[in-house]
Amino acid sequence: MHRKIFQVALVAAMILPSAVSHAEDMNEDYPVPASEMKMRDPFVIADQEDGCYYIITSRWKDGRGGLAAYKSRDLKNWRDEGFVFNAAPDYLGTDDFWAPDTYKYKGDYYVFVTLSNKSRGILRGTTILKSVSGSVLGPYEPVLPADRLNVTPDYLQSLDGSLYVDDDGNPWIIYAVEWCGPNVSEKVGEVWAQRLKEDLTDTCGEPHRLFRASDSQWALHIGGGEMITDAPFIWKDRKSGNLIMTWSSFAPSYSIGQAVSRSGNVLGPWEHEPVPLFSSDGGHQMIFEDLDGNLKISFHSPNSAKGDIRETLTIRDIRIKDGKFEPLDGTYDGYSDIPERISNPVRTKDGQPLAVADPFVFRHKGLYYLTGTGGDGGFDYYTSTDLVTWEYGGPLFRKSQDHPGTSSFWAPEVTRYQGRYYLSYSCFMPEKEKMLTCLAVSDYPAGPYRELYTPWFDFGYSAIDSHIFVDDDGIPYLYYSKNYPLDGKCAVGEIYAVKLRKDLSGPDGEPVFISGASQAWEKVRWDVNRCNEGPEVFKHDGRYYMTYSANDTGYEYYGVGVSYADSPLGPWTKSKDNPLMTTDLEKGISSPGHNSLIRTPDGQLYIIYHRHADPDCRKPDWNRVVCVDRLGIDRKGRIVYERD
Repeated sequence: MHRKIFQVALVAAMILPSAVSHAEDMNEDYPVPASEMKMRDPFVIADQEDGCYYIITSRWKDGRGGLAAYKSRDLKNWRDEGFVFNAAPDYLGTDDFWAPDTYKYKGDYYVFVTLSNKSRGILRGTTILKSVSGSVLGPYEPVLPADRLNVTPDYLQSLDGSLYVDDDGNPWIIYAVEWCGPNVSEKVGEVWAQRLKEDLTDTCGEPHRLFRASDSQWALHIGGGEMITDAPFIWKDRKSGNLIMTWSSFAPSYSIGQAVSRSGNVLGPWEHEPVPLFSSDGGHQMIFEDLDGNLKISFHSPNSAKGDIRETLTIRDIRIKDGKFEPLDGTYDGYSDIPERISNPVRTKDGQPLAVADPFVFRHKGLYYLTGTGGDGGFDYYTSTDLVTWEYGGPLFRKSQDHPGTSSFWAPEVTRYQGRYYLSYSCFMPEKEKMLTCLAVSDYPAGPYRELYTPWFDFGYSAIDSHIFVDDDGIPYLYYSKNYPLDGKCAVGEIYAVKLRKDLSGPDGEPVFISGASQAWEKVRWDVNRCNEGPEVFKHDGRYYMTYSANDTGYEYYGVGVSYADSPLGPWTKSKDNPLMTTDLEKGISSPGHNSLIRTPDGQLYIIYHRHADPDCRKPDWNRVVCVDRLGIDRKGRIVYERD
């Protein structure tokens, strides 16, 4: 419980903001786990507008080639959306239908796909299809006239065309030229580039050869002596200005390599990295940012003969360092700079302990952001690459002059939802005579955040420590602590949860009681404090986990507990092993609590919490610093504390 008890008048009426209308629930089912997505050449589209992911893949119907789509909310579970293109009986493209790459360009969706017509002697090449509806789900139609199949040169046998748009807005097609086609020497594949017209209906200018497979040090001759070039794809590193091209070949297993254009020009020169990014029998990759802005690589693994059902969608985190991608295999773990041992409290760049209460951490584009309770006018933020050393970033949110809150701006949290960032927090509103939760919004993780609902809702009592959790089906839930005085002297905090409207305009239903002080460790001073607060929820292997804090943060008996449930609204059961964390003066830990949780890209779970700056000082004590420790989940599905 925080350091004030607010007198409240409990009323039955629920006051909700009316700025946005009620939205329909979505009960969509995504029955196909990524581990069962058997496909070659997966290309992921992250649609910021609807907060979903899509993959368009090859599929045959009635003896004709076509394209079908899959949809996901979390990259883990997918749903078959059916055909988005099926070739007409007289369509010139009759063979292959390989490697469909999907792009949003100038507001429209386009698919680059490899086609040929063996009976007419038309070599493999890349054609372009356009969505006629403006939706990623099509339907798609060819942009080329009926008597022309591919946009790539007809004298080259090519495949795996991809789109790159340079800084001047010029579109380019990047494609591989096959080792087995005409006009290629020594059975060595090549990579070429050519400008496209602005509307993507044709090329303009001459094609340019960028490099041959033999220019790299890692690609090997296979089979009959051929060297393969597959799946060229360009990603621009905005920090260095480099263009990074990923491409696939054999070394000797199917592998992913990279070449770098330090000039930032698509024509190079291209310098090859000496070792592959990935060499464990997988490839045909692409790079994308997920809906949280984190960099990902998608490819199929293992690689095998065409149509083999072992080939599976694989998605990994990937990082850029010094203007190039860091390897995904070998000795590098590919994930995190977080040291094996963390010395607490964590510190700022000038070596001072990070003095923030109620710390909340989230990750965007490989950077960690931290905010928390500070002054009475809003919130600041810090950034870090390793969770250990933090740099001040500036204001995250500042209240407007007419904001009804006057003090006690507490416990900010940032949630990315449907392409935008939402800041939830609580503050004291004198006109209401209670603490109420507010919601602000921004298009960027570091803000600035503008007020959206102040207050967000009013159930007739003080509500603090709001936490938004979005389930796998896209339904958002809010968890918070109901605060009230008992007999004018005992502070009570109870955790509640409520389903939210899809547009976040307010609750969708009545709040559900989750927990109050009930275990022995939560009853140290039962006469003055009966508090559960600071809920934080995540999902793991179909089970819901909640960490929460109990008792009074100003005293030495504050700590962290754990609850489990099979559904977001419960019922929730407290762990018999509680508390997860509590005061341990021998190790300098006094009153750990009000935590947030974060998973690093390698799946490691961390708890970020505050504790007293001086564990030996007189209580109550409101001077708090930030600490970070590892958590684990054991074989029985229980959260365990992994602090040394």
